[in-house]
Amino acid sequence: MERRVVKEIRDIDKLIGRYISDGHDPRKIMNLTQFQIIHYLLKHADENVCQRDLEIETNLKKASITGAIDSLVEKGMVTRIQSQEDRRVNFIRLTEQMLEFKQNFENRIAELNENIMKDIDARELESFYRVLDKIKENIRKEGER
Repeated sequence: MERRVVKEIRDIDKLIGRYISDGHDPRKIMNLTQFQIIHYLLKHADENVCQRDLEIETNLKKASITGAIDSLVEKGMVTRIQSQEDRRVNFIRLTEQMLEFKQNFENRIAELNENIMKDIDARELESFYRVLDKIKENIRKEGER
């Protein structure tokens, strides 16, 4: 059977979600977009983060981010707080439960990064990043059509 890049990326997405969520409530398993949102919110926990910030960070469209945030709200991981200055703006914040989970989450990310880099030398890694950059650029060009 022929391998497909999109399927491989999707498989990696699922594996990352399972790895990060391992040992936790199975309902809290995240996909890569949700993972990116949680990671960004952890790094910016003391700031007012709005949906637009997350769109820029993840390079995804509003509808995709909205769906990911809705799912994270349902899972009790984030909450929306309406801005006092502009009722059209909602800030996205981690719940107290997720703030308590912060250190564990960061440890899992560091562990994952270390584990997936095993047996990959600097030359292979640079080649991998070049291919990823080309893939992203090709997708951007397709999206502009």
